[in-house]
Amino acid sequence: MAKINLLPWRQEVREQKNREFLTLVIAVLFLSLLGAFAGWSYYKNILENQQLANERIKQENTNLDKALKEIESLEQQRDDIIARMKVIQDLQGRRPVPVRIWDDIARIIPAQMYLTNMKREGDVITFTGQADNPNIISSFIRSLDGTQWLEKSAVVSIQQPNAVAYQAPKAAPTQNTPENGTDPKPAYPEENYVTFEVTTHVKQTQVASNAASTPSPKQNIAASAASATKE
Repeated sequence: MAKINLLPWRQEVREQKNREFLTLVIAVLFLSLLGAFAGWSYYKNILENQQLANERIKQENTNLDKALKEIESLEQQRDDIIARMKVIQDLQGRRPVPVRIWDDIARIIPAQMYLTNMKREGDVITFTGQADNPNIISSFIRSLDGTQWLEKSAVVSIQQPNAVAYQAPKAAPTQNTPENGTDPKPAYPEENYVTFEVTTHVKQTQVASNAASTPSPKQNIAASAASATKE
């Protein structure tokens, strides 16, 4: 016996297909939203990482700028220290020279001469004094030029005295015989001395060679500081 379905099966099939289509649409929409969210999260993460990297780069640039400024300041300090060391080295190289100059001058002054004034202006030394005769002054000039540190010695002026020739003092009488009642003033040899002024110059080449030949420990310090900075 044949079975006949009298229910509206076509409508049920249609509703079933509609439900399936709606489910498919919802699934596709959900997957699309999920994919969009995943893509947005991925690119957001990349963007945040890039921003963090940019911030780190900016921070590193700031630190590098500070380091460069500190390096420039240290280099300036190094240059100042080296300049001061060079000045100190030059002074140390020159320090023994005046002592040796005065020692040579004291050694070559003749017995018939004495100095009343001595001054130095730069590399020029001026002597003022008195001598027994001009020949003593000439011998003194030759002795100055013969030293290790002095050169170009010359006479500036010689002034002859107006005093009379030297006479040995007489024995004082037992009584005051002169008219004024006082003893006669004795004459001294220095009263007949000539007054002179002599100049001489310090040898710069000798001073420089002496400074160069006596290096100080600070020269090694300056060289070490310069090499360390270059490295």
